[in-house]
Amino acid sequence: MSDLKKKLDFISGKNKKNPIEPITDSQSLSTKQKLEELVYKNLKNRSLKIQEERTQENINFDNDFEVINYNYPMNSVFGKVTLSEWNDTVASTISIIFNDPELGDIDPLKLLYFDTETTGLSGGTGTIPFMLGFGFIEGNSFEVRIFVLNDPAREGLFLDEVDRFLDELDISGVVTYNGKSFDYPLMETRYILNRKKFPLLDYPHLDYLTPARMIWKNTFESRKLGYLGDILLNISRDDDVDGSLIPRLYFEYLRSGNFSMIEKVVEHNALDIVGLSALLLLGCRYIDDISRTSEEGEILGVALLNEKSGLFSEAEKFYNHLNNHAVRNEIIAQSVKRLALIKKKKKLFEEAEELWKTLSEHGDKLAFREMSIYLEHRKKDFAGAVEFVEKGLELAEISEAQRKDFEKRLSRLKRKIAGISGKK
Repeated sequence: MSDLKKKLDFISGKNKKNPIEPITDSQSLSTKQKLEELVYKNLKNRSLKIQEERTQENINFDNDFEVINYNYPMNSVFGKVTLSEWNDTVASTISIIFNDPELGDIDPLKLLYFDTETTGLSGGTGTIPFMLGFGFIEGNSFEVRIFVLNDPAREGLFLDEVDRFLDELDISGVVTYNGKSFDYPLMETRYILNRKKFPLLDYPHLDYLTPARMIWKNTFESRKLGYLGDILLNISRDDDVDGSLIPRLYFEYLRSGNFSMIEKVVEHNALDIVGLSALLLLGCRYIDDISRTSEEGEILGVALLNEKSGLFSEAEKFYNHLNNHAVRNEIIAQSVKRLALIKKKKKLFEEAEELWKTLSEHGDKLAFREMSIYLEHRKKDFAGAVEFVEKGLELAEISEAQRKDFEKRLSRLKRKIAGISGKK
């Protein structure tokens, strides 16, 4: 990474004693100002070049964007999955992953994977998505097509070309990773500024970030796409470009026209897209066949996805498995807690009571509350309910809101007990 920074510094003139073409002090310029300066230079150079070409009777200058294609055979292996396993994936599995019954008719083979590279992470009109990457299955391969904007002043033409490409695809849904919070709002803004409608809004949007966090929260320290791709899919990132350098690399590319400046960024985007498809496929395989993993954190994640989708019997099976075989205390505690909640939903209160008692013995805050509710409303054991509320109040780690809830509950229970004593 230090070599890349040295290269950037050399190109920008920072490490030259007598730089031929030093850049203006970019540290004091905003992203918008940098782009305006670069656009001005590009337009000036373009005008000069077009005039020169016209004198040579050659008017074929059209370089507003680049299109780069990658091809991954469907027999490509990424960790535990092979891309060809998409042929065996059914829509119902997708609907469980994303907790959306309306995805029950979606065609997994017609999903489009979408990712952007931008001039910043803040969003807003000053942030430009200069690289748009799309992945899709076509025949016996997974195709990735990446569009690179060469001139921010010609963004409208760039988006027109993207639209033409999308019009030719048969899309059942769009998969992103944090697209709801970042990529989609940003693209909608860019399209509005160009008086156009973002075409992907016409399709179901499947943001995989939340399901991925649920599956791997209790297994890995990070749920970033690149990290999971490295750990789970064996996608090497040893020579990958640092994300913080991507805007600067793009600015240098605009200034120099040297494609090698962003070549690694393009590869980074392609790996993110094929990695997203493989990571979603891995989640689907776990849903279809939990024996594909023995990692208790992943099993817990799959159980949570099933529970969230209302498949309580399936989730209960996984929680029972973890209660009997898990080693990590935090996994066991979460499994017992989720199992107790399922028992409550199924109105199996006595079975839930035993689980809450077990949890309360380990100081679980929820268990004290649930036991007090159960004893008060189901068994009318107000004294027993008071005992659990008081034990809950003794917990040092309860929040202020939880403390107020316990105190309110205790006050009500004491009034009930006093009322009963008064009647006697």
